[in-house]
Amino acid sequence: MTNAPMKKILTLLALSTLSLAAAQKSVTVGWSGAITGPTSDAGINYGAGAEDYCKYASAAGLVPGYKLNCIARDDQYINANTQRNFEDYVGNMGAPLFLGYSTGATLQLKPTIQETKTPSIMGTFHIGNIDSPNGQYVFLPISSYSEQVVSLLEYIAKKDRKAKIALVVNPSPFGRAPVDDARKAATRLGLTIVDVQEVGANNLDNTALLKRFEAAGIQYVVNQNTAGPVANILKDAQRLGLLGKIQFMGAHYTGGEDLTRLAGAAAKDFIWATSYYLSDEATQPGMILVKKIGAQFGRSPATIQSVHYTSGMTASAIAVEAIRRASLKGAVTNLTVYDALLTFNGSKSFDPGFTVSPVIFTKTDHVGAEGLRYLQADATGNFKAISSPFKSNLFRLVHPPQ
Repeated sequence: MTNAPMKKILTLLALSTLSLAAAQKSVTVGWSGAITGPTSDAGINYGAGAEDYCKYASAAGLVPGYKLNCIARDDQYINANTQRNFEDYVGNMGAPLFLGYSTGATLQLKPTIQETKTPSIMGTFHIGNIDSPNGQYVFLPISSYSEQVVSLLEYIAKKDRKAKIALVVNPSPFGRAPVDDARKAATRLGLTIVDVQEVGANNLDNTALLKRFEAAGIQYVVNQNTAGPVANILKDAQRLGLLGKIQFMGAHYTGGEDLTRLAGAAAKDFIWATSYYLSDEATQPGMILVKKIGAQFGRSPATIQSVHYTSGMTASAIAVEAIRRASLKGAVTNLTVYDALLTFNGSKSFDPGFTVSPVIFTKTDHVGAEGLRYLQADATGNFKAISSPFKSNLFRLVHPPQ
């Protein structure tokens, strides 16, 4: 049964869709995420990237005949705030899609997203976002956290099938998202996950944690977190003389220039899995565009260099391209934008230049740029690719499409 708030959203959505078609051609592209609060070390740059690319696209006329109303709001990583932003964007402003951020908020919003049929492009790469039930209208820009972590376990298995591993995850749905798939993958690979620990930004002294790992004979630590907590762990590991004895690794939100800036020399040799190109890959057209847009909107070098700035741009670029394709078919609505996203395949796959493989969506596969690379920090902390782009075949065995 549809509840009263849901009825309000549906009614407003219907009215605003009609008014959008009849009035001047303006489309709202709204993002909601953590500019402050937990995980804001990533969210502040992600939101900047999402907003800046949208404004650039509007000024450049990438959707001919349409003005884009580009908004980035701080929800403080609070689910209720995300819900309110969604209702305002979709219900009051007639946004044909939604740009989200956190795992917990996305899981809470899924029934509303499904009932309002609002295509939603998320900064959370939790595979559960697109799983049934209610995953039909949710899209991931890149490979999931689970695939990233499973790929790191595959890397370990090639080195040592008897390795002892610890997972260190953020104390949130975001952090816990890949743990079950990681356990399944480890079993298939013959690896042993000895310990799973939750570590947040408030853990400023990780001595006890690291001593525990050392005593347990842990050889690899795989992190599912943001760069801040990981940097604290690496600096403590350096102080305790554990760098080189324990190999530290991590999924997308852990690494890149953000980690180097916070951890300094302690980031050396950290291994990272992500789908994005990096700022210092200067010949890549997408990275040239990132720097151009960042300069256009007066962003700091630290923001421009952050992989999360690129990540936010990717989500926004997907949204803009879907709106453009929908506009070519007639009215821009939630349903025409959804249909447009499903054209991102074959000869019509979308390559904004920010990811190591094109963005491909189908009716049954809502994971976009699935290509991953392993990267490793050199002596100066700069991350360099140590693999070509690949997909994890094992991930598809431990987590079949749902």
